[in-house]
Amino acid sequence: MAVKDKSLLSLSWPLIVTFGIGMALPMLDSWFLSRRSVQAAAGVGALMPVIGTLFMAIHAFAQAGASIASQFLGGDRPRHAQVTQTLVITGSTILGLAMGVFLWFATPTIVAFMGLSGEPADAAIKFLHTISPAIVFRALQGTLTSLLATHGYTIWNLFANIITLFVNVVLNYTFLGGYFNIPPFMQGVYGVAVATGLAWMVSTIFLWIVMVYELEHKTHIKDIKKGYYVLLPEWLRIGVPAAIEPVSFQLFQVFVIALFVSLGEVPIASRVFAGAFAMVPVVLSVGLGSGSQILVAHLVGNKEFDKANKRMHQSLILSSSSAFIVAVIVALLGQHLLALYLEEENQHINQQILQLGGMLLWCDVVLQPFKASNIVITNALRASGDSAFPAVFGTISMWTLGLGTTLLLCFGIGSWNGLGAIGLWLGMASDEFYRSIANYIRWHRGKWKSKGVIK
Repeated sequence: MAVKDKSLLSLSWPLIVTFGIGMALPMLDSWFLSRRSVQAAAGVGALMPVIGTLFMAIHAFAQAGASIASQFLGGDRPRHAQVTQTLVITGSTILGLAMGVFLWFATPTIVAFMGLSGEPADAAIKFLHTISPAIVFRALQGTLTSLLATHGYTIWNLFANIITLFVNVVLNYTFLGGYFNIPPFMQGVYGVAVATGLAWMVSTIFLWIVMVYELEHKTHIKDIKKGYYVLLPEWLRIGVPAAIEPVSFQLFQVFVIALFVSLGEVPIASRVFAGAFAMVPVVLSVGLGSGSQILVAHLVGNKEFDKANKRMHQSLILSSSSAFIVAVIVALLGQHLLALYLEEENQHINQQILQLGGMLLWCDVVLQPFKASNIVITNALRASGDSAFPAVFGTISMWTLGLGTTLLLCFGIGSWNGLGAIGLWLGMASDEFYRSIANYIRWHRGKWKSKGVIK
């Protein structure tokens, strides 16, 4: 069966589990670190948006390349798709190496900008320095995942992430437990970072084997040259705008995290721990949005615009409703989940974190339907080649309407003191609302129908 004729759920369910496992890894890192120190876990967790910024830039370029390949596959041009894959893999490798070098040298500046100090700052610096050489494997992992999904082989991505999770857990237990004569310096932040990097490497090797033997992908120098001259302009046309919006979003998250840091120890710990569980409903949105993106790209490549529109709306309704339901369940279980991160000896601080973190998870119920809508519609626009609008409007809206609403709700004006940490979370919800409405209007007007790479 052609990919464009598959059901949304048949493509999406492996992606949902895949992204779920991928999002579980930072949660596991925070949990393992919290067994040693809540402050260290909060410090490393506070920097996840920084790492996420780099990952989102790489992922956006990979998704843009995968969407081009999908359009070629939908238009029955397999040779063009093969050249696109080679170009994307080569470009992602270079980008991953460059970002690893940047992260190594920029770590002290990043930590200082976040306002971290003491034990949280020390843990964050150790983690970032240790993980930076492995960024190239994370870049390739994301790229190969996107390309395999383009061909409908989403089940292999599921297997790769199960391997990643298994390796990460085993190595974390080994390092932090001091088994096999592991030196003391590895029984903390260094051990958690090394475990994560090695897990990325093993997963990347597995995915590459699948690409070579299952899809019979062959990398030729002539394909790189051909792709550079023929396909690079299209990749940049779609990829650069596609990277701007998520990178801007992650930088916005970094700014919000810095505001949480300025509010004190309890708000930042509550944000990090609540934020980990707030990612659970996002898994459904990302999985369904990615499945929809694959279908839309194939259908646009075959000029089946009405069917592409139907697929997008199907994913929009399903992802928004499911994200809302899961967010409510997470909020109901909020304090029980947050307690998993807390040490028994700090009962006074624990109660404050449980109370504030629980309230933040209820605020997340408001955010998730709009976030789900934004993910699905933006992915559909990118899949069709119309990536400039969500990038331009999203960036402008984020740093004007979104930032203004966030600061207003957090700090208030005049005699109104604001809502503090709760206001920050509701401000993030307002940003998702503004962008989802604008992106839907863009999709409804239909300009995406003329943005494909196959003319």
